[in-house]
Amino acid sequence: FALFGYETPDWTPASFFKVKRKIDVPLEKNWPVLRYINETIEDLTQYHFSYRKPKETHDYNFYYKTLQTTHYRLERAYVSFNGAVGLDENTIFQPTDFERNATNASVVGHYREVIVTGYLWATYNFGHSFEDFFTPLFLIPEEIRRRSHIIVFSMPFLYNTLLDLLGFLPDRRIYLPKNKGEYISADILHCFANRTFYISQWGPNTYRFKRFLHEKFELDKITPSEYCFTNRPKGKRRHIHNLDEVINSAKAKFPTIDWKFIPDNHTNLIECARDFKKIKFLFSPVGSNICKCIFMADNTVVICVTANFPENSLAGFCLSCKLFELQYDSISAHHLEYGSPN
Repeated sequence: FALFGYETPDWTPASFFKVKRKIDVPLEKNWPVLRYINETIEDLTQYHFSYRKPKETHDYNFYYKTLQTTHYRLERAYVSFNGAVGLDENTIFQPTDFERNATNASVVGHYREVIVTGYLWATYNFGHSFEDFFTPLFLIPEEIRRRSHIIVFSMPFLYNTLLDLLGFLPDRRIYLPKNKGEYISADILHCFANRTFYISQWGPNTYRFKRFLHEKFELDKITPSEYCFTNRPKGKRRHIHNLDEVINSAKAKFPTIDWKFIPDNHTNLIECARDFKKIKFLFSPVGSNICKCIFMADNTVVICVTANFPENSLAGFCLSCKLFELQYDSISAHHLEYGSPN
């Protein structure tokens, strides 16, 4: 098969990125074309602060304002129900094997031009929907978005509204069955690698997505003024069991502030956006719920209660949205386990 580009300065022939999985065969003989992307937020403000990790404070503020990735345009490629990209018998998408494992399966559809970002997990999770599925789409030139099909890896209450706004009409959306080894084939496939879209596309592109949302939902008309607490639902990982005590302590120490609690149960995207745009100060346990801060105004504040280690993805996300974020470890569990504050 041939791999080719648009013959413009942005698209350059290059050797393929290395394949990390031992079962894969390197593709040295293949010459895909690619578009290098290197963007930096030109803002020296230190938005992130790690209470116990001063080195992370520096590193996050320095490194996470830059996005370096590569847009690949492949010909005659395959995509699985879980976002795995392949050429013939080779799986080429890395580094998240546990999320995008490829299997032997049937090809159930064929399309002329397809975009793939995200993966199966993003269909269940607000943060991964935003960070991994939608954000990379803003690196795809609009003329490509307007003519391509897209494999949908997002929560239902998000994708209908946002894909409409991005110009992906319903007849150009591909929904593959969950947890089945089925692939589609594409004459032309657009994807990202080095770095891929797995919680790594911070910097200017996240802010580009933020401004898109604020303009489309007219959020700039709302002035932030509310001081809010939120929590993850009871029974979910990283739920703060004694948040009522924290709220009462805040009310006692700062009695002139009208402290509020905002539930993490929105089912309407525009209502969610408007509620979060009202927030000036947000206190929340770590989790994808914090990614709703993309609707908050620049220079507002997020306090993130973490679980035993700094959360680099949320640090990158918040500072890319130009929000001041403080992280401190207080939840006595690993990120993927159950536990409450010490």
